[in-house]
Amino acid sequence: MYGPGCILPSGRKKRIMIACVTFETSKVVEPALYYEVNKIHIIRYLKDPNSDAGRTYDSFCRRVCERLESESPRPVEIEVHNERVSDFPVMLRTVLSIIQTENRADECEIYVNISSGSPEYSAASAVASMMVPGTIPFSVGTQEYTVSSDRIRDVYFVDGEPVGLTKSTYPPRAVPVYSIQIPEEHLVRGLRVLDRRSRAKQSITSGGMIPALKEAGIWYRDTETDDPVRRENQKQTEAVYYQRDFISKWVRNGWIRKDDLVNKYILTDEGHNVINTFYLE
Repeated sequence: MYGPGCILPSGRKKRIMIACVTFETSKVVEPALYYEVNKIHIIRYLKDPNSDAGRTYDSFCRRVCERLESESPRPVEIEVHNERVSDFPVMLRTVLSIIQTENRADECEIYVNISSGSPEYSAASAVASMMVPGTIPFSVGTQEYTVSSDRIRDVYFVDGEPVGLTKSTYPPRAVPVYSIQIPEEHLVRGLRVLDRRSRAKQSITSGGMIPALKEAGIWYRDTETDDPVRRENQKQTEAVYYQRDFISKWVRNGWIRKDDLVNKYILTDEGHNVINTFYLE
């Protein structure tokens, strides 16, 4: 472990970041400073610490720690994990274990840097973040590169031909498949109806939503009746079904919340992400 112990600022949740270090420093340090983290988990891999390659890899990790210690306005606890960063299952297990352990240990905000490190880490950390509600995955773009445009040919060309950073590769390895449930179609389309009516200042009570859901073809309860007696109870029955089949599930999924100021349901950020991602055709 590098660095000082953790100091939790008064009145603020503990902020924890997970990142992978291979050949980058700024992509790890600058987000940590931006989020003002109290603790960072750094994942890197040294097969042989005493080899030239091992010392090179370790120099990047040490530089990250040095910068955090010198540039952070408050002490940052740094925990280093030596794991195979090129192994997707290992990365998924490692990141998921860190998230779950920190969630159990304390009430905190967990930020996962999916831009740093190996491609296997990036993919695994994104998947792991989505498996634990409340985790905040983020990416960070490059504003300025260390290689200037006039040196690209010197660095990325071989014998006058563009090659890139990688000269040759190992054979491909299939990434293990993990099943992640896609949201139910009628719930997503119904949520889009709710959002559209809300933006149009139309009624989003059960009386307004149920006809709209029927018109959209996503009301699956057979509540229509020609019986005058039963028709009197139809609206009440449909309101119960609407609460059970839509509202309760939207709330459970974290897609809507009750706005006490206007006394109505509104979409959360996650709800907006869902309707902007799934079943757009």
